[in-house]
Amino acid sequence: MMRCSYTLGLGEPNLAGKPSLKYDTVCKPNEVHNLKTTPYDDRIDNCENNAVHATHQIVESWIHVSRKLLEKNHRRDISRRFEKAVEDCYTVERIWKLLTEVEDIHLMMDPFDFLKLKNQLSLKSSCYETASFCMRSKELVEVTKMCRDLRHKVPEILEVEVDPLGGPRIQEAAMKLYVAEKMNGFEKIHLLQAMQGIEVAMKGFFYAYKQVLVGGDGEVLRLMETELE
Repeated sequence: MMRCSYTLGLGEPNLAGKPSLKYDTVCKPNEVHNLKTTPYDDRIDNCENNAVHATHQIVESWIHVSRKLLEKNHRRDISRRFEKAVEDCYTVERIWKLLTEVEDIHLMMDPFDFLKLKNQLSLKSSCYETASFCMRSKELVEVTKMCRDLRHKVPEILEVEVDPLGGPRIQEAAMKLYVAEKMNGFEKIHLLQAMQGIEVAMKGFFYAYKQVLVGGDGEVLRLMETELE
């Protein structure tokens, strides 16, 4: 906060005499309270409805941001703008990690209310419900596909063509890059590492989300067994 041009006005020392942040100018309290309502309030009586609705709004907002960054990366000539591509990739990686933290909020909900709400909202990805209900988000599916397609940029970054016979041409070019002493070699390495970070963070998100569903179902079964005993 020492580098900020304003103070929060929450009792912290203000020796520099900075102006206080005007919260009402940014967002008025009544506007925040209006966001507490959901489209399902008239037909669903569940205390966890607001929590699920709020978390999914946050998730969808960050997914949209991630999509715009990936679209910009796909349009950009990566071979000329390594630094910008690295910044965008690291931002996308951080967004995936943030989404994982947001989805973990579901673990604090009451398991019975959570599963009851899931049935009330008919949260499922297909009629057979073979995947997590987060797959209802079309933009999440698109962002996931765009993140996976980043691997097709690797030959362009390494300035080699993929061997149609499956030879180790890409691997050899990557090893040469790591031992190269050119100035742009470090930028390429950082970009490849950022792409790997996106893939790891993305897998962590989907693994954590499945754990949320398994944890909710398992907790309900455990409580039911305890009551029967």
